Amino acid sequence: MTHDPESILRPLRSEHADLQRLRADPRAAASVVRVAWAAEAVLRRILRDDPTAPVELRLKALAPDDLPTADLLAELRRRDRLPMELAAAFHELAAAARRLEDEGGEATPRDGELALGVADGLERHVGALAFDVPLEDPVLGAGDETLIPNPEDRDRAHPVPHVSRAGRPVWPWVMGAAALALALLAFVWLRRGSDPVAEGEALYRRGDTAQALARFQEAAREEPSAALPRLYLAQIHRHAGRRTEAAKELSAGLAANPQDAGLNAELGFLLLETNRAEEAAGRFRKAVELDRGSARAWAGLVTSLRRAGRPAQAERVLSLAPPEVRALLSRD
Repeated sequence: MTHDPESILRPLRSEHADLQRLRADPRAAASVVRVAWAAEAVLRRILRDDPTAPVELRLKALAPDDLPTADLLAELRRRDRLPMELAAAFHELAAAARRLEDEGGEATPRDGELALGVADGLERHVGALAFDVPLEDPVLGAGDETLIPNPEDRDRAHPVPHVSRAGRPVWPWVMGAAALALALLAFVWLRRGSDPVAEGEALYRRGDTAQALARFQEAAREEPSAALPRLYLAQIHRHAGRRTEAAKELSAGLAANPQDAGLNAELGFLLLETNRAEEAAGRFRKAVELDRGSARAWAGLVTSLRRAGRPAQAERVLSLAPPEVRALLSRD
């Protein structure tokens, strides 16, 4: 990929008038907000144009709903694409912009100075970026191999050892069972009407991955055969480098939903990360057949064919892919 600083910096270039206004009056609230979100757009373009990033991550880079600001900063830091000081300054600027949007009023001089500092810092940083330097993923250690388990190979549950109650009084056990039943009834009443998948999705969009994980785990316990909770769990585990846990969730999900496009595509990405491009291509091809509108599946299929050493076939597939996939992968 050709590194094009001007393309990456274009959102900030378009806010030239606001930057000039802030140099004259750092309390111009509207200018602080516009510069802040232009700076975020630049950060998203840095990730979109990073050839070492997974293609699905680059597809999501420009969409705040798919990649919240917190996750964006975390990915850029994790991939060594953003200095800590600049990340911290932008985080403070984004908080100031949200405050101004929610509460209105004038910005503080500190807000304006922060916006100017972030803009200048991004200008210098983007000019110095070197995208041709191969990076290792610091989350995934060397030799971290993952085997995708087949449904029939799942670990058998350990039997619960039997303990005789001979000679023990019965009433403590009865009281304990009654208390447990009351606790379960209270839990069901409190959780009545809640939707753990919807709650998990909202938390995931906000960047609260730990709480989202707990909600999706709850949804999977309530409906073990449901595909969507397994998909989210697998994706969260894979992004965190927990490949074995991701594989277990996919195995459980596909055992009940072998024709689910999302689960097949997610397995393709997991296979791709373990250097099994041929197998990944098969999964992505199935996902495309099941859902021809899935940008993730198309992007994964093109990428896996390229990595499998089949460039001509990859280009044929790319010519049939949705426009956003062609726009992204034609740049590489």
